Amino acid sequence: MTNRAYEILAMLERHFEESVTLLKQLTTCPGQRSDILIPLSNELRYVRAQIGYEVTEQASDFEMERADHWGRIHRRFEEWLKDPDDIYLHVEEREEQRKKKGLAPRVIILPWSYEEEEKLLAAKRAEARKKRKQKPKATASKPPRREPKRHENRSVSRDVRA
Repeated sequence: MTNRAYEILAMLERHFEESVTLLKQLTTCPGQRSDILIPLSNELRYVRAQIGYEVTEQASDFEMERADHWGRIHRRFEEWLKDPDDIYLHVEEREEQRKKKGLAPRVIILPWSYEEEEKLLAAKRAEARKKRKQKPKATASKPPRREPKRHENRSVSRDVRA
């Protein structure tokens, strides 16, 4: 839906509201039948609502498609911004909420320290170096590889072809 259509719809809404207001004023005049004029003003409001619905229905589909498209882009951006370690903070908060409610914990969060993690990583690196050093010794103990036997007929047939 174009901006022009929105502008026309807004102007139409304004004029319908003015008409309803004028009908209300007309019912206060002496000799006018308010039992007829009030239902007619309700009819005007109904027609105004129907026009608004019909005009904006197509725009709604378009806007929903755009919202879906940009929503996917927004979610990707949010995922890109998110720190993977934030999950631990959320789990910790959830466990605190459960504790306040008197519920049993679902997760046990172990204490963490930078020094301990560095020690573990250093131990893993040392273990990997140790394994790499042991591998060449293991390959040296393998028996030598045997050469396949060659048949003399094959070499003769090659000479015949040439």
